[in-house]
Amino acid sequence: MLQTLSIKQFAIIDKLEIQFSDGLTVLSGETGSGKSIIIDAIGQLIGMRASSDYVRHGEKKAIIEGIFDIDESKDAISILEDLSIDIDEDFLLVKREIFSSGKSICRINNQIVTLQDLRKVMQELLDIHGQHETQSLLKQKYHLQLLDDYAENQYSDLLQQYKNIFNQYKDKRKELEDLESADQALLQRLDLMKFQFEELTEASLKEDEVEQLEVDIKRIQNSEKLSLALNNAHQVLTDENAIPDRLYELSNHLQSINDIVPEKYEKLKEDIDQFYYVLEDAKHDIYDEMANTEFDEQVLNELESRMNLLNNLKRKYGKDVPELIAYQSKLENEINKIENYEQSSSQLREEINQLYQEVIDIGKALSKERRRVARELRDHIVSEIQNLQMKDANLEISFKPLDEPNYEGIEFVEFLISPNKGEPLKSLNKIASGGELSRIMLALKSIFVKSRGQTAILFDEVDSGVSGQAAQKMAEKMRDIAQFIQVICISHLPQVASMSDHHLLISKASHDDRTTTQVKELLDDDRINEVARMISGASVTDLTRENAKEMIAQNHRD
Repeated sequence: MLQTLSIKQFAIIDKLEIQFSDGLTVLSGETGSGKSIIIDAIGQLIGMRASSDYVRHGEKKAIIEGIFDIDESKDAISILEDLSIDIDEDFLLVKREIFSSGKSICRINNQIVTLQDLRKVMQELLDIHGQHETQSLLKQKYHLQLLDDYAENQYSDLLQQYKNIFNQYKDKRKELEDLESADQALLQRLDLMKFQFEELTEASLKEDEVEQLEVDIKRIQNSEKLSLALNNAHQVLTDENAIPDRLYELSNHLQSINDIVPEKYEKLKEDIDQFYYVLEDAKHDIYDEMANTEFDEQVLNELESRMNLLNNLKRKYGKDVPELIAYQSKLENEINKIENYEQSSSQLREEINQLYQEVIDIGKALSKERRRVARELRDHIVSEIQNLQMKDANLEISFKPLDEPNYEGIEFVEFLISPNKGEPLKSLNKIASGGELSRIMLALKSIFVKSRGQTAILFDEVDSGVSGQAAQKMAEKMRDIAQFIQVICISHLPQVASMSDHHLLISKASHDDRTTTQVKELLDDDRINEVARMISGASVTDLTRENAKEMIAQNHRD
């Protein structure tokens, strides 16, 4: 729900702040007073295209800010969380700055976002329907989505099953297309892959080989120094007064002490014995190691040659040895896939045919459920339209087979309308009468207002071209919609204004040779006078005031 709208230096608006409430709010005023400019400003908050023309003459930038209550908009909150935007007490601050250069900056809770992300969030909060716009409810491509929304999960499992099978079918088709694109360039690539595979295979790569080679090469290169160190270490452990012999002697002395003073040095003796055995093992290990320390130039050359080979392969392919092993495996798979093209393509075609049949079978079952729900929806829409003074109107939901199944199903769904008796059914967006179009759109809005999840809707003179009893019915329908979400409406109809919960008057004023737009909430007599003006035009009489007063009282009694 939109709570506060702040506009600065936007078109003819110098500075303006409007407080909005829930229920039905009507904005009225003389032609040219700036009502549509306010709508344009709100449009900037939901991501409509910016223009330098919006910046007030002589100013550097225009600023539009809106505070939205998002407590009941779970989808918007989920999107905000995905965008890592902090949410403070279920309120959202949306800001759009438009510069005289034509560029703009979008912010949500003071965090800069892209125009695309702004639209993604705001489409869950606010919908604007203008007098001359063909909104999503009237566009053919959205009719199937509307039908599925109306079904409220009656066939959601079947729809998901269809989408899963269709995705598998599409993936297999893509795989076959990729395979069939194996032209001369692919055959040349096959030669390169074979060469690389053979080169890596001949190298007999092992994951930890480089590390081991480094150890072995270092050992041979330092064989003389290693041999000397080993001899010295062995001598320390074996010559006269060697450490193990001294430890053995110390252990015996400690045993003698323990025989006289039990447990006095028992722990020390155990440690000494342990050291003794460790050194004895080390003595034998060093002796064995001494036998392997001879310098072997041939072995060193072989090891260095092997290391050079591995280093060359690493540089050539830009990969380390484990990555080269993985690449070798990938090459093998690719080579097999291309060489077995005929077998692979034949198998893929068989799988595609099986999946296609599953798509058709599940699609037919899904279509049967959709047609059942479509009959319910059709009756609901006709009832709503006829309630808006289109008693002879008829509507059908058309199902036409697609040449090829798509992600949504196997049929094209479209709402067809006949506004008057004797007229043929035709597409919603081909209805000639603006008044008829407005009433049909309003009927659809009233049905789908809950399922579409938005918390506010803005009508920009949607009641244009409507009068009399039809206008009264449209006003009642807007009031019904306002029971579920916030409705803001620019209207010239006294029926709509008298039905509203809140009435704002838009007017123009001149100050210092500049024109500005002003907004005033109308109460009591002021509201009666404005409704009277809407009834009779510029000339307001006592009679029209009485009519306005009675109209307001009557609508609020209802």
